[in-house]
Amino acid sequence: MTLPVPDSAPMAELSIAHTSVVTEDQIDHLGHMNVHYYGVNARAATHSVLADLGLADQDHVEIFDMYTRHFREQLLGTELEVRSGVLGVDASSVRIYHELANSDTGELAATFVYRVRVDTPFDHVDVIDLPSHGAPRSIDLDTGPSMPSLEKVQSLQLAMRAPRTLTTTETGGGDTLSPVFVPMLIWGGKTIDGSEQSLTMTGPEGERMGWATMETRVGIGTLPKVGTRVQAFGATTALADKTMQMAMWSFDLDSGKLLVSFEVVSVLFNIGERRAMSIPADLLAEQQLNFYPDL
Repeated sequence: MTLPVPDSAPMAELSIAHTSVVTEDQIDHLGHMNVHYYGVNARAATHSVLADLGLADQDHVEIFDMYTRHFREQLLGTELEVRSGVLGVDASSVRIYHELANSDTGELAATFVYRVRVDTPFDHVDVIDLPSHGAPRSIDLDTGPSMPSLEKVQSLQLAMRAPRTLTTTETGGGDTLSPVFVPMLIWGGKTIDGSEQSLTMTGPEGERMGWATMETRVGIGTLPKVGTRVQAFGATTALADKTMQMAMWSFDLDSGKLLVSFEVVSVLFNIGERRAMSIPADLLAEQQLNFYPDL
């Protein structure tokens, strides 16, 4: 569903920070642009905004909190633009708003709220208000991400992936994990039981279905180095007729330090009919096995 942009939104204060086109390599198993490339667009726009603030050459710029709200799927060949503005600054960070939209129709694809850690003070920055259509639906940005201890998730047997040691292949070739590869701290490596996970499923009527992302929030603690032993854990924290919410974490197994937290709200998607669908009873029961709303 596409939501209208309210007349009161501060659109005049947003500027186009990045443009792109959806290409064949960006299309995923659901037949639309993969969520990864929404983030690619937002990250490119973030660098553009930082450059306008005079931070293009700053070595210590670090995006550490990333919220995304998805509005509409994007298909092959669609021309996109990112409109951006600064929401606020403090002594150590900048908060930036982006909205990804179809360049021709203006329809929203997604909105983003990113926080960037910086070490340069600002004399003056023009700021905008967060538009109502950019506000979160299910994920609370006014509180910090869920941060259970390693001992807690181990005691609840919430492991999603087997323990592994990071190599230069996983870090992007450097000694420290590249921010681009942070999602692989959650999704990388083998599943806990060694089985292969299918991205699509068969529904009760034979329909093809899969989980489509509606909202995410990624919190980055420490970027690990080559040789760090890591493991990912996860729990279902909310369930509804067509949607579920999960919280996931990756830890340094030797120090117990939380490396990254990941929250995601997903809708079950009928691929053939391109619509949301109710979660079948067997899939619902599977999600309830690791249902911990307190996390």
